[in-house]
Amino acid sequence: MRVLALDVAINGCSVAILDTETGIFCQKRLETDRGQAEFLLPMVEEVAAEAKLLLNQLNLISVTRGPGSFTGVRIGLATAKTLGLSLNIPVVGLSTLDVMARQNGHGDMLVLIDTKRDDFYGQIGEGTSAAPKIWSHDDVTAFTGQMIKDIIPDIRLVAEMGIETYQRDLKDVTTYEPLKAPQPLYLRGAEVSESKKKNLNIL
Repeated sequence: MRVLALDVAINGCSVAILDTETGIFCQKRLETDRGQAEFLLPMVEEVAAEAKLLLNQLNLISVTRGPGSFTGVRIGLATAKTLGLSLNIPVVGLSTLDVMARQNGHGDMLVLIDTKRDDFYGQIGEGTSAAPKIWSHDDVTAFTGQMIKDIIPDIRLVAEMGIETYQRDLKDVTTYEPLKAPQPLYLRGAEVSESKKKNLNIL
């Protein structure tokens, strides 16, 4: 299977292609706090060229779907879905925290992402039994086990876990299906402020 992996959930952009038949693995990482939408598709094209593959030879796209940066998650998912639709291949989404937990390798470790709002997205372990939630500083201080914070998701693991998820949940799906496309995992709503202008003039 040839899988394209994308991660824009925390910061920067990570892109990789893994070909399980040949063992080819190519990746690129760009550290940036802005402009991910501008850089992501060129990075995909560069990785495909390095892997000596055409995009229409891909079988699957795997992308992190949050939690993480609100904008980054939207960019990653929008890019993955657009490519999935244009190439007519399945797209699977992974929890950022699940990827971080898997690469750490300890089932009872607390994995955290700093929200930059004086709290954290976090969960203990991986999978459906590991309920992600918002952790306050007091929650984190009170936790007595091992923890790890703000690691960058391993993009090869995003590819491998994408294949695992596909084989478990979508093994009979070979085309892009909008109803099965991944949705963002947000642990809080977007901050929207009410207009200070109470009376609107309608012309």
